[in-house]
Amino acid sequence: MTLSFSTFYNLPSSEARYELALNLIYEKFKPAHCLIGKFIDSDTRVKTVAYSVNGEKSNYIIYDLEGTPCKDAKDSQTVCSISCNLQQMYAEDEILKIFDIDGYLGVTLRALNHKPIGIMVCLFDEKIEISNDDKHWFRELSLLVGAELNHNLELTSQEILVKQLAKGERIARLSSWSWNISRNIHNFSQEMQTLINAPDQEIDFELFCESLKSKDQKALRVLMQKLRNGQINHIDINVSHRDRSQFKGLFRVIGHIERSDEQEDERIFCASVQDISYIYALNKQLELTNVVFEHATEAIMITDHKNRIVMVNRAFERLTGYSDTELLGRNPSVLSSGKHSAEFYEKMWAVLSKEGTWKGEIYNRRKNGQIFPEELTLNIVRDEDDEIVNYVAIFRDITDWKRNEAQLTFYANHEPLTALINRRCFMDVLESRISENRSTLQPCSLLFIGLDHFKEVNDIYGPEIGDKVLISVARRLKNGLRRADTIARYGGDEFAILLDATNEQSAYDIASKLCDKLKQPYVYNELAIELTASIGVAQLDYRKRITAAKFIRNAAHALESAKKTNRGNIALHNQEIQNAYLNKIALRDKLRNAIKHELLNVYYQPIVDQSTGKIVKFEALVRWFDDEQGMISPGAFIPIAEEFGLIQQIGHFVLKKACQDLNKIHSLGYSDVSISVNRSVNEFKVSNNQFDLITEAIENANIPFNSLTVEVTESMATNHYTWKLLAELREKGVKIALDDFCTGYSSLSHLIENQVDYLKIDKSFVDSLLQDKSKQIMISCLVDMAKQLGIKVIAEGVESETQLSVLNELGCDHIQGYYYSPARPIGACIHLLEEFNGESAIEFDLLNLSSNRI
Repeated sequence: MTLSFSTFYNLPSSEARYELALNLIYEKFKPAHCLIGKFIDSDTRVKTVAYSVNGEKSNYIIYDLEGTPCKDAKDSQTVCSISCNLQQMYAEDEILKIFDIDGYLGVTLRALNHKPIGIMVCLFDEKIEISNDDKHWFRELSLLVGAELNHNLELTSQEILVKQLAKGERIARLSSWSWNISRNIHNFSQEMQTLINAPDQEIDFELFCESLKSKDQKALRVLMQKLRNGQINHIDINVSHRDRSQFKGLFRVIGHIERSDEQEDERIFCASVQDISYIYALNKQLELTNVVFEHATEAIMITDHKNRIVMVNRAFERLTGYSDTELLGRNPSVLSSGKHSAEFYEKMWAVLSKEGTWKGEIYNRRKNGQIFPEELTLNIVRDEDDEIVNYVAIFRDITDWKRNEAQLTFYANHEPLTALINRRCFMDVLESRISENRSTLQPCSLLFIGLDHFKEVNDIYGPEIGDKVLISVARRLKNGLRRADTIARYGGDEFAILLDATNEQSAYDIASKLCDKLKQPYVYNELAIELTASIGVAQLDYRKRITAAKFIRNAAHALESAKKTNRGNIALHNQEIQNAYLNKIALRDKLRNAIKHELLNVYYQPIVDQSTGKIVKFEALVRWFDDEQGMISPGAFIPIAEEFGLIQQIGHFVLKKACQDLNKIHSLGYSDVSISVNRSVNEFKVSNNQFDLITEAIENANIPFNSLTVEVTESMATNHYTWKLLAELREKGVKIALDDFCTGYSSLSHLIENQVDYLKIDKSFVDSLLQDKSKQIMISCLVDMAKQLGIKVIAEGVESETQLSVLNELGCDHIQGYYYSPARPIGACIHLLEEFNGESAIEFDLLNLSSNRI
């Protein structure tokens, strides 16, 4: 069965046309289910107008669009095809599971104004593959079905108006008809007299039936008998008057069974009889160009078998500037832009002749001479003898699309703020350049630039000024480079530059010049901002295999080295930097293994109450003794743990071990002793619930909440979330200590607005206490203020009796440091408790303890 306009439109009813469409689809695709439906309830549901299962007609259904593939097809402008795994993609669609559907093919049916009015769908119970030609065929069929559905919807709307307004019947050339089946009483409206040309006669069913052609009389009587017997409840049929002419005498009879309003057991057949001669004639006239031809947004041109233009639509006229009268009978080459070669057209015609269709992009010329790009689809129309009848060209102007494509391509490869290429594009360029330079043995260098203290610019002046600075930096860098060099904004305040054909010394000289450029003030109105930049330089060794990621990493390590040495400095990547990085990675891996196998230890340093001379608290400190390297300083591995996200595991280990060891201390009778644990900024994150972790550790160790002190640095405690969490812990009884006070972001408002239990004076203050009188004054003020606020003060790093004496004079509550003891294992700490907190005070031997410092 082949698709034919005449075959479709010559069928007697919409039901027959829909059935033809379903048969065509089943013949071509063999779907398990196939339906044609219209949108109802504000386009939220679909009601089928035709439905078949395995090619057999089935009952009508209604289903919701939401959560179904039809919802996506409705929103699409093209044919929607899903080859398999449909149930997994639309898990909420129960119908797919019930019917065991795997594949999908659907297209939206649209009105003349392109509004979605329905959908045509195929459901497959196995995987399918739909070719572009098949999709095109499916799309063409949908235009016919959509036109029919649109026509039906318009008639339905018209019928409603006719039912509401009596005058409408005359205007619409339509008569209403009701039949009380039980009583066999027929009623026709007055317009029926005009329709069948029987003025002044009382119309009954027999008179109406006898006015029709004999074959239509028979068909109508058969349907009426089926209605009487209850075999059908709806009819939609076209019948002809015996004196039918071109513009009069073709009636469309649409009706259905209703229950009587007066008596529920009575069935009433309600129908309308409309003269659709004019509509039918109009549809015949539009067969060649399709129902939506004149209203299509795409330009359409039809040529005859000799490729002479016979018809164009309005969109074509608007797009090209030519009217139909100017083009009729001419060859489409009148639109040729001259941008394509003869070979291009030869290939196009070869594909068209072989496949019957061709689709691609082409440049054409408007009447005013303007050349524009278009997306063109060419199709061959053949008759029953397979002879070419017409060529159909459908195209649309894609100038805007091309422009948008260029913009999207640009922004896919460029960073929008500075217009420099982005990281992804830079990595592609770098990978390509490495391959080229390795084959040509040409040197090249990579600069990795980081702005120093740029965060402060954003914090002080705001992100708008920060963005302006970044734009200025990008402009200065670009102006300081050659055309062959490639610059990218790598991320944040970091820029990467690939220097072509440069050795290490040349790269260093360029980096120095760029540093000088970036040091110049950035002036915006009356605001002047001074910045420096640190640069890491890496040189490509084409004798070794290296990836773009490794090349970037080398330059980044050099930048890190430059920032550690001195801000605003330049560092060349060398073996020393490489070894430092490798050592860091090796230490990271070793630390990860130590955490995994619980090779870390927790030591405790005592804190002594100066009023009693007893140990009241221990600070838990992590220690790591490696079999190969011996003791590894916390100053070496804690920063690595912070950088690589291991600090949370270490902190949780110390917390649990400290709580368990405190339980041991309490079991020996020292129940007034507490323990402090330090928490890192990386541990106080919303995603890492410290409240639950700390609470759980305390409860598992069976110790009082007030015997644990959580120490945080004052810089970390400036965060609102941290204060909120600390307040919640404090409500449970946990003590809070503010560590390193006066060394960072001190704010008295933090002490007033957020309660803490301890302030810890940093070791740097204690070290210079004797030489710097101002430090003594600051500590004195701090102690007085803390007493007023009910806060205890702990001095860290006390190593001499002189320091201890001064701190006692200043009123410091607690002392922590080597003067009393370094951090020790739990066993040694218990001996210290026996000495300091026992009933018989024993003189503490500082020299003896000093020999055991760790």
